[in-house]
Amino acid sequence: MGIAGRISLRCCAMRPSRQQMKPTLIVLTILLIIYPLLPYDSSLRSFTRFQHNLIQEYYQSTYPRDSWLFKPHAYPIDPDTDIGIIVKTGYGTRNRVRNALQALSNESFSADTIVTQDFPLLPDQGNFTLADGKEVPVIDIIGWNLERGALKGQEQQERVRKYLALAAAVEGEEWMLADGLGKDMGWELDAMKFLPSLEYMWQTIPKKKWYIMADDDTYIIKSSLQFLLGHLNYGKPQFIGNPVGDYKGRFPHGGSSVIMSGAALSRLYDKHPEVVAEAHLESTTATWGDKLLSTTFMKIGIYLDETYRRFFNGEPPWMTRMWADRFCLPLLSFHGLGSGDSMLQVGETFKNFTAPVFWRQLGEIYGAPSFDAFIQEPIRDNIDYVGRLDEYSTTIDKVTTARECLEICIHESRKCLAWTFDPGMQQCHYARWATLGEHVEGRASGVNGQRGYLLESNCHPAS
Repeated sequence: MGIAGRISLRCCAMRPSRQQMKPTLIVLTILLIIYPLLPYDSSLRSFTRFQHNLIQEYYQSTYPRDSWLFKPHAYPIDPDTDIGIIVKTGYGTRNRVRNALQALSNESFSADTIVTQDFPLLPDQGNFTLADGKEVPVIDIIGWNLERGALKGQEQQERVRKYLALAAAVEGEEWMLADGLGKDMGWELDAMKFLPSLEYMWQTIPKKKWYIMADDDTYIIKSSLQFLLGHLNYGKPQFIGNPVGDYKGRFPHGGSSVIMSGAALSRLYDKHPEVVAEAHLESTTATWGDKLLSTTFMKIGIYLDETYRRFFNGEPPWMTRMWADRFCLPLLSFHGLGSGDSMLQVGETFKNFTAPVFWRQLGEIYGAPSFDAFIQEPIRDNIDYVGRLDEYSTTIDKVTTARECLEICIHESRKCLAWTFDPGMQQCHYARWATLGEHVEGRASGVNGQRGYLLESNCHPAS
């Protein structure tokens, strides 16, 4: 037999027969038929989306791009007229609200805004007012939901009874009791605020292109928000945020803020009241309100879009991780600004920005050394540019000098944007991000200036 004949036989032997292919084809056919018939929140749909998001996450982190952001806006918006904002607060954090609204006013963010809380209005509590005179209503949103019967039959649930106890303490002006109750049950009552807050907003201020829900310690950068939303179609159901959770119920971290299109709220509240009613009842036992919001949207075919996850931030500026794959993207939010005057300080820092703020600009805004400065002086004493360690950072043991740690970072340049050396533990920590730097006596640290410079040079020139 000639060479051609032997090759032909070998190919035939390697090619699966029709009989062998049959089971695979049957399975694929069944999946194609069954999948569209599955409930929107089925485990198979959720698992499939989760795998898709993992692939998308890998691609975006490996091949970050920003050119699409600099195309003309297909859906331009005016943040002051096209956005509705919900600021959630609780009894234990009620004193944050004034600063949060003042920070919004500082950057001339004059959107229609409401404050929803989990206790009756205090004797001296009225509506707030933005700097331009626009009134911000305050609503006891759990009380509102109870009064209209949305929680009928749930009055004996432990969480509802806790709310009623807090409400009675506030109305009876028993402030010490109210303080104790508010601190103990804040997270539980928060789970009952998400869906009714959105429903109240939709009923009273409908037909906005976008709606934002944020905590009372969350700051939104108006210019970055406008820059992103101008590319997104508000006529379609949109649900975006900073994703957490497993495949069964991916949900947006509420502290980073949650953004929904008016079309998404219309589909939920106008077309699926039975789903909303069920979710209100579930809120009396749900662990997290942001997860309940997400699983409720899933039931009507609206899923958290993780494409824009890198725009959201769940940390205050001084703890923010400037990840390498976010360098060229706008930064939308800060979180954890509830202590002291931190919210007002951040508001003052960003109030005059009319162009979007990018992740890589944070160091420059807060006066951290430039990449060129780190190239010239790579080792800095008594500071840490890595910050909190976790599963995404790397620790090398038996490292004896800062210079050795620096060399490890240079060798692992694609995985190391910042490093820190702990002489007491003889450990070198490095990560794909850098922070503004925290004073830590005895440590040495630095930012990979060459890597940072390369990342910055790859960003869109208009940014």
